[in-house]
Amino acid sequence: MPASLIHSLGRYEPPSGATLESLIGRFEALLVLDDELREAGYAIHKDEGLYYAEVLPGIALYQILFESPEGIGRDMQRLLQLAIDRTVSTTLAELEARGAVGELGPWAEEGARSVNDLDRWIAVMREQLKAYQGDRDGFLLECRLAFPNFIFSKRFPDCLGTFKGDLNDFVAVIVSALVSLADDMPKCMEQPTTQACMKAFTAMSGYETSMEGDADRKEALTFQFAGKDGTIRILCEPHIKLHCSARAGDTEYYFHRIYFSSAEHAEFKGRTLIGHIGEHL
Repeated sequence: MPASLIHSLGRYEPPSGATLESLIGRFEALLVLDDELREAGYAIHKDEGLYYAEVLPGIALYQILFESPEGIGRDMQRLLQLAIDRTVSTTLAELEARGAVGELGPWAEEGARSVNDLDRWIAVMREQLKAYQGDRDGFLLECRLAFPNFIFSKRFPDCLGTFKGDLNDFVAVIVSALVSLADDMPKCMEQPTTQACMKAFTAMSGYETSMEGDADRKEALTFQFAGKDGTIRILCEPHIKLHCSARAGDTEYYFHRIYFSSAEHAEFKGRTLIGHIGEHL
């Protein structure tokens, strides 16, 4: 199931010394974030009972939204009403059973699942994705949300079934490698050659990465991607080598790969293409 965001009770509990002035500033930032998250297509919910949460000592959220508290302008009040009212009531437990969860609210910004900007939400999703336990379809769905700049080939999700053993034993390793690919590869692309780029990425990420080096293998490493006007075939020759699983006590040496292309393609400008994750091709 997809990752979800929630206006949680914990993030509406005011800290000691909280003031109306500071709350207004937090609400302004929260409204900007709400727009960004909705524009990016993420689902947003609210905790049951949120309207009765005290956002300041003696002042509940419903009073901020529907009464006329001094210091809260009409424009902010209407925007807050819209942001909160169009969410669906649920519980943290329900969302946790479906996938990654990020918590929204004006206070408690330092929590492990607290989301204060779009980049933080992506980081929260990626961290929680390392503990994913489910089928390959669900894993691919979560990956697409956690790595919005990646495009996955038409081999997915079937290629995820080619791992030796249970996919769930390799999830943490896969996600860690994808995080490195997303965060470290853009810096490595500044190298003058592809070989130098792969060498720099290996040093930075800790994952052994190389090119195929065999011209006869190019067809096997050319993958189909869904373009705007139909299928596009693109060579994904660079590959990250995944030699281990995340299963406790497992010392087997594996020959799994992530085949990708970070080269610029007109159809997928600024995106990294993932051709295959699974067995060595």
